[in-house]
Amino acid sequence: MKQEIRHRRLQAFFTSKVLNSLMIVIIVSLLVMAGTKTMLLPAVCGALALLLFIGYSLWLWIKKPERIIINRWLSGINGWFTLYYLIISAMKAPNEWWYITPVAFAVVLLFISLVKDKNDELFDI
Repeated sequence: MKQEIRHRRLQAFFTSKVLNSLMIVIIVSLLVMAGTKTMLLPAVCGALALLLFIGYSLWLWIKKPERIIINRWLSGINGWFTLYYLIISAMKAPNEWWYITPVAFAVVLLFISLVKDKNDELFDI
């Protein structure tokens, strides 16, 4: 069954490859801050990723490009990373492996996502 997309720009916003990658970087920065109890480097990385996220979002909504690259698989994985972060921050994990494991998965995931582009689509807005 073919789904009808009512608001194509909003669909592109939520499934954008760039925005989902930046969101994973922000979540990993927050996990590293919580796991290592150091604030400087992860906070700088997270803040820089957040600024890039805001800039790209403004570009997407104000400049209104005709098409962007989306990745539905990365969008789904981003949801799982966000859910994992919320659970770990609420549960106050007992050891650092709860924080190290998603960081390693994020590195592998972003590497695969950048190297293999079979899940990428050029989405007309």
